[in-house]
Amino acid sequence: MQLRQLFSAVIAILAMAATSFAQEGRFTINGRVKIEGGSIDGTKVVVYRNGVKDRVVNNNLSKFALDLDLNQTYVLSFEKDGFVTKKLSFDTHAPADAIANGFTPFEFAVSMFKQYDDVNMVVFNQPVGMIRFEPTVDDFDYDTDYTKSIQSQLQKTMEEVAQKQKEEAENADAEAKRKADEEKNKAKADAEAQRQAAEQAKLQAKQQKEQEAAAKAAEVEKQKAALAARKAEEERVAEEARKAKEVAKPKPQPKPEPKPKPDPPAPVAKENPKPKPAPTIKAEVPKPKPAPRVVQANYSGAKPHEGDDGRKGLQANTAQEESPVRPAQAVMKEEQRPEVVPVVADKVRKEELIVEANQVVTRIELQTDAQKSEYRKVVRKYGGTFYFKNGQPCSQLIYESEALADRQ
Repeated sequence: MQLRQLFSAVIAILAMAATSFAQEGRFTINGRVKIEGGSIDGTKVVVYRNGVKDRVVNNNLSKFALDLDLNQTYVLSFEKDGFVTKKLSFDTHAPADAIANGFTPFEFAVSMFKQYDDVNMVVFNQPVGMIRFEPTVDDFDYDTDYTKSIQSQLQKTMEEVAQKQKEEAENADAEAKRKADEEKNKAKADAEAQRQAAEQAKLQAKQQKEQEAAAKAAEVEKQKAALAARKAEEERVAEEARKAKEVAKPKPQPKPEPKPKPDPPAPVAKENPKPKPAPTIKAEVPKPKPAPRVVQANYSGAKPHEGDDGRKGLQANTAQEESPVRPAQAVMKEEQRPEVVPVVADKVRKEELIVEANQVVTRIELQTDAQKSEYRKVVRKYGGTFYFKNGQPCSQLIYESEALADRQ
């Protein structure tokens, strides 16, 4: 009931809109302009009403709309410098009953291309299309008879334009290749010039460094020479001062002759010292030698060898003594593992079917102590089936394996 009321309200609104549109007596056209090989900047649409210039539209021509008065004749001229001008004719005369019902906005597009001097463009002096009321559709549409009358001439001109565009594209490719080669050669020449400049700068830097080193060495030698000259001058001055000092020094007086020394007195005879007694040497008592150790040996295993002196060798008795400690012995016994009893969490399942205007939704909610998950299956009236898990899209396999697991 509510859907029927809503539909009735929509019909009433549309009827009111159509009545209002008919009262206004306007015909709306929606157009788009495309510039082949150029920008839409500088493009304009000049509107002529009954042969008189009515207005000029030059903004947002990539998608625009115009309202035309009914029962009038309009010509739209699409113009841009350097491009072919195209025209469309709109004859808005229509019967009164059709005007009362209103008209569907007319959609069209105009493509503009460059002007070529050697291509005959006379066909574009007249409109390339004529739109007028068509009784068979009870609305405005193209005049097919008019289109057929200029079709052959338009086709011939467009073929010539297409050939020119192809040649222009090829020339553009060739020009682009030429410019690319020029830029490549220029880049190569610039790189070579930079390399040579770098080499020259490197050579100049090396020469400057060598010159600076030579100048520094010359300065060092100059300083050494100056230092040596100053030192030599100082030594010369010091020598002259020493000589002057020697000259000014008084001569020494002659030394008096020494007096003869008196004869020494006769030596007095000394008593001979008594000889010291010889020291007494104490006799050392020899220490007792240690008693020889008795070594027991087993001579039973020794055998004489040829070339020996026939004596038996010694061989140690290496018998192994049994340990009094008994080794521990492992007891092999299998231990029984405890039985693990799996705990199954309680699962609560809620399923809801939601029927809407354009879709049917199956909602399944699975809840356990640990988590809660929501699954949705959406069947659209006009297109496809979709699956969701916790609000995110999922595959049909996940939906059936998880949401419908308890049904399998």
